[in-house]
Amino acid sequence: MTITQDGMDAVSRSLFMPVMFMLDFGMFQYLVPVYYPRRHERRVQMLLLASFIGFASHVYFEHDVETMLAFNDISEACAQLTFLIQITLIGHAVRAKVKLRSITWFTYAAEALILLDWVNMLASAVEAAGVDVGDGLHVFSNVLESVTLTFVPIFRFYYLSLSSSFRQVLSERKLEMLCYFLVATHEDVFIVLEHATGVSWEYAQGIYMRSTIVTCILLNLRQKARPGVAPSRRMATQSSASSASASSGFKEVAPRPAARVVVVTSVNKWISSAK
Repeated sequence: MTITQDGMDAVSRSLFMPVMFMLDFGMFQYLVPVYYPRRHERRVQMLLLASFIGFASHVYFEHDVETMLAFNDISEACAQLTFLIQITLIGHAVRAKVKLRSITWFTYAAEALILLDWVNMLASAVEAAGVDVGDGLHVFSNVLESVTLTFVPIFRFYYLSLSSSFRQVLSERKLEMLCYFLVATHEDVFIVLEHATGVSWEYAQGIYMRSTIVTCILLNLRQKARPGVAPSRRMATQSSASSASASSGFKEVAPRPAARVVVVTSVNKWISSAK
């Protein structure tokens, strides 16, 4: 059976777009109760606004293909923003208590990407309004998406490695790492499919991206809900891990041996509370 673009557009309208709406709305439902106590913070307001626009952009009655694609670009930019702002919130919480230069620079880079993602979302909204923005916007959007979704797992697993060795993070979070890798490389599979079939898989790709992002969030919840280690055992584990992580995670600060456990404990505490 030959796949045609008209057939793919019909399936996108009847199946793919409703599924994307459900995923984006489910993301919003998750974020509101989690971050409602912090709703007065500027970054939390941006997070909830981006998530709201992400699912609201699916609620329209225009059936023009170009308009559908423009609204889909808005939704994808908002999905990236929610993913990125969550990581930035944790980065600021860690940075406030543990003065590591690397965390500071990672956080500044995340803030810059947030600004660019907002610009990208607004440009997509202008395009959806019928203004011709040219092909440059689509190139910029694709590059920014790749950079953002690659930056997020790098930042996340870097600050997780500060509370324990990277080897321990790798052994305990293999599935989570796989899911973050799938998020970062979600376009590659569909580029191959588009090349093989000559048909755009934009909306199927959107479902895949949102599904992997939701999976990452659920894994975070599962990790947070796991029963903790006893305090004495946790302190012993942190003491033994501090010497192994001194050459990688704490080069820039180089704390005294007696202070390393305090630094690791602070990082661990604020990562857990910021989730």
